[in-house]
Amino acid sequence: MAAVITPRGFSPTGLASIEQMMESYVSSGKSAGMLTLVSRYGKVAQLSSRGYADIASVTPIREDTIFRIYSMTKPITSVALMTLMEQDHFELDDAAKHWIPALAEMEVYQQGKIESDITIRQLLTHTAGFSYGFKPELYPVDKLYAEIWRSRIQDQTLAQVMQKVLEIPLVAQPGTLWHYSVATDICGYLVELISGIPLADYLQQTIFDPLGMVDTAFEVSEGKIERFATLYGYTDDNALAQLETNESSPFISAISGIPVRLHSGGGGLTSTAKDYLRFAQMMLNRGELEGCRILEADSVALMTANHLDKKLLPLSFNGVAPGAYQGYGFGLGYCINLDPATAAAAGTRGDFGWGGMADTYCWVDPEQELIAILMQQYLPSLHHAGRKDFRDAVYRALI
Repeated sequence: MAAVITPRGFSPTGLASIEQMMESYVSSGKSAGMLTLVSRYGKVAQLSSRGYADIASVTPIREDTIFRIYSMTKPITSVALMTLMEQDHFELDDAAKHWIPALAEMEVYQQGKIESDITIRQLLTHTAGFSYGFKPELYPVDKLYAEIWRSRIQDQTLAQVMQKVLEIPLVAQPGTLWHYSVATDICGYLVELISGIPLADYLQQTIFDPLGMVDTAFEVSEGKIERFATLYGYTDDNALAQLETNESSPFISAISGIPVRLHSGGGGLTSTAKDYLRFAQMMLNRGELEGCRILEADSVALMTANHLDKKLLPLSFNGVAPGAYQGYGFGLGYCINLDPATAAAAGTRGDFGWGGMADTYCWVDPEQELIAILMQQYLPSLHHAGRKDFRDAVYRALI
């Protein structure tokens, strides 16, 4: 009998528990299908899947399945903006109005004009005062944000969408509140304005091509549609309802005939687990992958450090689990683990990551030299405890 070779740094039973976690979620109908990838010391230790990319056609999730990564786009856009900082186009505390004049005229709901300039650091850290539309019961202006994002806006340009966003009042004065928001879309708009080229082209030239991310884009091309996972989610009638067809998908123009013109830096990308691993490995390597440097090490350190004053903590959303917000801070595009003892799930001080609206998730742990990625397509995000269960299983597997 051949010996079982366990990847360095993991126990066989621990890795098996990750498989069992996925099997449980799929067999209980909590997810149509899951893919998990765990890498340590630069080597993939675990990559497997359970369930289906499309239930109706009985298409299994494969290693090359393409997923809507939604807000996992945010760290990529943040890196793109940081490359422009390294080219001396701006400093973090520069006022963003120098490129977007409308920011100087922003108003705060029921308070009048902003009292201080919105800075690039505030946009990267979600402290600029913008919102997303998720909590109209707390912030009445969220109803206006929701109207924008619930409409089909993929056939509009980023500049057109930003014009609408910049007409909505802020929920707070700049710098006074951490509030998850469209700020990263504004960061993507800044990339366009500063670089002079569309965001999609800048990401392709600066990040995707150099890193070999061959399946990451704002649109699923015709030749890759069969690899695109179906979107499922919870409805009153069905806990695993199909929410989108290829014909109606805003990510596919080859079928609908509607061009994908919107390059949303906050949530517009599709990708694969292996593509995203290359991006995450670059971050773990402090800005470099296989001899290709995307960012300087100092910039990566800046992105993955907490930038929030204690008065802005705890976060109101941590991307890991609902209702447990202690223990986390926020950097430039990433949630940062500040205190593993009070955090929502297992982890290490300084680990950083973020997830997507369809319950995809990635985190990087520099201390453990670890990257972990969860891919699935289920709305709403955090409806189930998959992210927490995955994190806990990965850390149990460490030796």
